[in-house]
Amino acid sequence: MDLSAIIHHQVAAVRQEIAAACRQAGRDPATVRLIAVTKSQTPEVLAALAMTGILDLGENRWEHQAEMVGQAQPGQRFHAIGRVQGRQLAKLAPLSVALHSLCDPDHLLRLEQVCAGLDKTLEVFLQVNTSGEAAKAGLSPEALAGVADLARRQPHLRLVGLMTMAPEGADEALLHRCFAGLRECAQREGLTRLSMGMSQDFPIAIAEGATDLRIGTRLFTMPDHG
Repeated sequence: MDLSAIIHHQVAAVRQEIAAACRQAGRDPATVRLIAVTKSQTPEVLAALAMTGILDLGENRWEHQAEMVGQAQPGQRFHAIGRVQGRQLAKLAPLSVALHSLCDPDHLLRLEQVCAGLDKTLEVFLQVNTSGEAAKAGLSPEALAGVADLARRQPHLRLVGLMTMAPEGADEALLHRCFAGLRECAQREGLTRLSMGMSQDFPIAIAEGATDLRIGTRLFTMPDHG
């Protein structure tokens, strides 16, 4: 099976799982956006993804994102989902419709200056560390309110939601706690978008209210049933 056929097969399978998870949670599948994480792929996947109706793509390195943007299909748009470095903001902003991993107040101010120069309004998600892992990036839930307030005061940034990453290999109980923690943070801030859930844990993320799933591996690799 060639890569295009794999993508068509896997996108259909993932959408069925999304629909099933939404039914179980009493949610409308239309409220869940599938962002295809293309960070490890070549531009040849873009046409196949577009044929399945996937227009939202996630990247974590600006160099690769620039390459993909240059060969994107009509209507495809890119989300910057990786850890952000300040020197990269001027390169990421023109390439992106949203940044999902902001947590540094200085980066917010620098991004505002960049977007003002571009005369562009950019959607932003603030990353929250809901697992408490020292190695994980993100704001503590206690620090969120102040940074969210700063984000809201930037005229060229539109704070739309929050993002988190669950620990690798976490059991279901810990996944539920991490994702529920982000939902509770968003409720306190009056935000409705939750960027959480990846290939291995998105059904649990949906159960806890995810609106933006970041799925990569599942879309490009056939499962091993051996």
